[in-house]
Amino acid sequence: MKDFANRGSRRRGRRARADGFDSSSSSGFFESHGIKRRDHKTAQLCRQVFRAVSLALGECADDVLRELVVHDVEPAPDASRLLVRVGFSAAVAADVTGVADVLGRLGQASGFLRREVATAITRKRAPELLFTFAAGDGGGEVRP
Repeated sequence: MKDFANRGSRRRGRRARADGFDSSSSSGFFESHGIKRRDHKTAQLCRQVFRAVSLALGECADDVLRELVVHDVEPAPDASRLLVRVGFSAAVAADVTGVADVLGRLGQASGFLRREVATAITRKRAPELLFTFAAGDGGGEVRP
């Protein structure tokens, strides 16, 4: 009577050696592919949040927040927390109130902005939003 329990394992061993397939070399391929996919998805999320925050700031009842422009959005340190850089347009930069005042108003409106982001993106959890104020020409920034 033939032993069927060992039959499959012997065949796999021969086939793997005949193909020259090394399982240790494949792990690098799959890891780099996963990282690229995560980076792509994070960049996609940042673009979606950029659009959503830009539109939500335009709908705010606060006149100061309505004048803000979103410069960029980037992960800080990952996609669960995003850093949103905002500033004033060149036309409004002369009438700027204090940076601390602007950041305080953003802090008060952060719940509204996060809710708007949550409706605009397709994720299980909306990312936490951190705001920083970029100087008029984007040269410097002030963090809260």
